[in-house]
Amino acid sequence: MKGKKNLDTEVNLIAFISLLSVLICSLLLSVIWVQIGSLNIKQAVGGQSSKDKEKVPVVWVDMLKKGGLQLKLQDAPRAPKVLKRISVQGLDGKIDFDALGEKIVQIQKALPKLKMALIRPQAKSDYEEVIGLMDQFKKAGINDLGLNPL
Repeated sequence: MKGKKNLDTEVNLIAFISLLSVLICSLLLSVIWVQIGSLNIKQAVGGQSSKDKEKVPVVWVDMLKKGGLQLKLQDAPRAPKVLKRISVQGLDGKIDFDALGEKIVQIQKALPKLKMALIRPQAKSDYEEVIGLMDQFKKAGINDLGLNPL
């Protein structure tokens, strides 16, 4: 029995358990922040058949260079011609959110059923400006927002 080694070894599990507890805590915290930091955005273009879809007024927002915006109404035959295409000039290269708010109020007075806005950013549009646009429409009561892919 002289040449046999003892096969009973102790495995130190304390470091492994500590690592797992830290990972579980970080996963739980990241799940909470992902939930809080999310926006409820639905696919607004496509996804349903043309028979099922009721024609509702939609405002398309094209983000232009130097903070300019172009608002176009779609499926709004009763809207005044002046509101079908509206331009909002930028203010020092940024979006003028006050002027945009006034234009949204004008559109909503003419079209109280307007509940959807689709935003078309450019490739170089700032993320903060896109979120600011979404906030402006949410404040006005237009909750169905969408982003048109580049």
